[in-house]
Formats: sequence, C-alpha cells, structure tokens
Amino acid sequence: MTGLVLSIWWIPFYGLLGALVTLPWSAGLVRRTGPRPAAYLNLLMTVLASVHSTLALTYHGQNPPEHLVYHWFQAAGLDLSLSITVSPTSLIALETVTGITLLAQVYALGYLEKDWG
Repeated sequence: MTGLVLSIWWIPFYGLLGALVTLPWSAGLVRRTGPRPAAYLNLLMTVLASVHSTLALTYHGQNPPEHLVYHWFQAAGLDLSLSITVSPTSLIALETVTGITLLAQVYALGYLEKDWG
C-alpha cells in the first residue's frame, strides 16, 4: 500500500478542517478582514481534497479493492474503528463529490462577489 492510499481517509476531513479554521470569521471574532479570507480558506481546503482524490483515482483506480481499518480505541470488548474500502467505485464517488463541491464554492464566490455585507 502506498502512502496515498493510507492517507485517503483525510479526503472527507479536509472540509471539516476548513470549517474549524474559519470559525473565527463565523463567530465574528475577526472583523477587520471581512468574511473573504474564510471563503478562500474553505476553497483552498476543497481544492486540496479534489487534488488528493484525483491523485488517488489516478494511481489506485485500476487496482483491486483494499480494506483499511484504523483502530481508534479498544477496551473491555469495545472496539471503535474506522473501516474504509478503497475501490475504483469509491474513488470515483469521492472525485465526483469533491468536484461538485469545488464547483459550488467557486460559483458561490462569484455570486457573492458584490454582496459581502
């Protein structure tokens, strides 16, 4: 397994990371710059997710499915784990979702260009 396949679980979390980074703008703690940097940070995280999923599809798209299991916590018969199946179908779905999300954010930035409040 390559490092790209082992890090594929990051793709859904890029959006969450972008949301956490832009919390100061959402809460109104940063007023000097306006909301524009938050939009660009979210767009950057979506571009990273799209590039990551494109690379994963390019390099792993023809391989057989792989099952990744990340054990988070094990105690007294309780096993909390994240199980991911990396297959061409799941990679195409990831690429589709990240691509549509990227297009929607670019459209929203253009639409709100004159209405930043």
